[in-house]
Amino acid sequence: MPDLKKVQTCDLSGKALLWAVELVDGPVPAAVGQLQLPLGDQAIDDATGEHLIQKHGMWIERGYSWPWLACVSGHPLDRQPGDTRAEAAARAVVHHARGETVRVPKELCQ
Repeated sequence: MPDLKKVQTCDLSGKALLWAVELVDGPVPAAVGQLQLPLGDQAIDDATGEHLIQKHGMWIERGYSWPWLACVSGHPLDRQPGDTRAEAAARAVVHHARGETVRVPKELCQ
């Protein structure tokens, strides 16, 4: 069992965010013509973000203190920030399923 660390959902990024999304939503679909590998060098990119937005029918828009805000539940207090549209969408999916904090493997935390 990997050593886990508690992380605020709004602080998840990189491989830790991808791991949390895959924990909640299953493997992220690979781009057309790309071999599907677990985690690897994958990141939450624009295509992944759009997939999550469409799948969960989430609210997403530009923010003021953050570039993007996203929410799956529709409740204003559940909005999750992100530097990119895809990052905000991924955090919103994880927050909706797991709440304010998530336990992720320490080696994925930067």
